Amino acid sequence: MSQVNIDLSNLHSVINDAYYPYLTDKSRYFVSYGGAGSGKSVFIAQKMIIRILVGMKSGITHKFICLRKTMPAARKSIWALLEGIIDEWGIRGMVTINKSELSIKFTNSSEILVGGLDDPEKLKSIYNITGAWLEEANEMTRDDFMQVDLRIRGRTPSYKQICLSFNPLSKLLWLHNYFFVNKVKHASIMHTTYKDNRFLDEQYIDTLEGLINQDPTYHQIYTKGEWGVLKNTIYNNWETVDDFPEFEKMKDFCFGLDFGYVDPSVLTLISKKENDLFVKQLLYKKKLTNNELIDQIKSIIPKKYYRTKIIYCDNAEPARIDEINKAGLIAKKADKSVKDGLDFCKRNKIRIDKDSTEVIQEIQGYKYREKDGEPIDGEPVKYNDHTMDSFRYGAYTHWGKHRAKAELIFI
Repeated sequence: MSQVNIDLSNLHSVINDAYYPYLTDKSRYFVSYGGAGSGKSVFIAQKMIIRILVGMKSGITHKFICLRKTMPAARKSIWALLEGIIDEWGIRGMVTINKSELSIKFTNSSEILVGGLDDPEKLKSIYNITGAWLEEANEMTRDDFMQVDLRIRGRTPSYKQICLSFNPLSKLLWLHNYFFVNKVKHASIMHTTYKDNRFLDEQYIDTLEGLINQDPTYHQIYTKGEWGVLKNTIYNNWETVDDFPEFEKMKDFCFGLDFGYVDPSVLTLISKKENDLFVKQLLYKKKLTNNELIDQIKSIIPKKYYRTKIIYCDNAEPARIDEINKAGLIAKKADKSVKDGLDFCKRNKIRIDKDSTEVIQEIQGYKYREKDGEPIDGEPVKYNDHTMDSFRYGAYTHWGKHRAKAELIFI
């Protein structure tokens, strides 16, 4: 193999100062926790790539596996992040990327694999592993962690390390007891917040700092990165389902659309059968123009359905709704009555497609604002709630609002 010339002298320009010392950390477990926007995930991805590049110079190969709870979640987060760093650093010529298998192979045979704990085939590939990354480890069980930990064994030319990254959502999580109470051996623990990320945009900083006026628990967890216990969650009537019904098998369904640009645009599919509400995330993407959003919707929803089924939209954007209708879809203003909408959704059993990553994440932390420790009825915390809004728009406007009117007639 020809000599590889790799210049790593400018790493300080792309790595946050707080993380830089941990490039050489060789602990069995590197636990990176803290607030939102702190750059935890970016650093772990950077560290793996840097270890591979250093290995190219010294003749050492690495094999890393990066995992989330589900494959779709891993594809949207870890895979997208790794591809972004490869492009940003201009090293695409050194890699072969297989998007279908979610693998990145370097010219020296080092490899990064991306997958979900729900993918048995990917888990079978955990052998001769240099290291693993468990992203959003709060989604995982202790058994999930042990399964990975026990498989990373045997001799390799470099140290083995399992990296875990997460927000400290609750002291009830196994992570708190395992790493912070029992203090397992051979673990390095790093705490960071948005203040440690010099690459963060001002608008997101304002959002995080504004949580102090929204909810003290959210401010504690997401802004300060401290352990909290989420109370007063809104939905406790939900579960995930493995076999979400296909379009053809649903008799009554609609869509909910929450507009965004800096925030994500979100499209959800909602179906109702008796007292069950079925929810599936179809789109969750930032920086989409309205034309791009329309194209995305048309590529996701079969034509016979987007021309006949209603998309209930955020009514604060009438011009965007008009444009969607002109493109041949059926878009209507949603009834955004928050309290009534929440009450309706709470009266039903919510069944979420297991691959709807952001829906599951949001519903777990979706809670009422508090005043003097007591929940304020009908006022959710306005943070990390885009799928929740989208879901409520469709569910309440399509079924709940009409039901309420029908009942009123008979009074």
